[in-house]
Amino acid sequence: MSSHSKYKEFIFNEKIDKDSLSALYEDDYAYIEEIFSITLTQLHPDIARLPVAFKANDLSELKKQVHKIKPSFGFVGMDATQALCRAFEDKCALASNTLSLSGEFEMLLRDVTEAAMIIEDELKKLKEHNKS
Repeated sequence: MSSHSKYKEFIFNEKIDKDSLSALYEDDYAYIEEIFSITLTQLHPDIARLPVAFKANDLSELKKQVHKIKPSFGFVGMDATQALCRAFEDKCALASNTLSLSGEFEMLLRDVTEAAMIIEDELKKLKEHNKS
């Protein structure tokens, strides 16, 4: 039996796919805590770049930034948000300007911002969980 199995089970937010996390990290909650922390550190500045690229009508940069954040959500079990990023990235490839993506962009930005807040909350809970 591995050393990380001594941890009691952690109940994740419903927007986090526990099966995805288990497949990646088993029940190594200390490692999951580390992954969540690293992900947040990188995610916050990347999310902040999205509206900058959108307002500048820079489709190439917008697509690049969405492509950059997309795998982060997979690392933390937020497969639905990752899929939304993938779909938006595809729409960027077909769009002629950012204005034509306004509705989709607002939805994406709202979703990734909420996802980052969920990751932050879960990280706090994981830190407490791992102390016990």
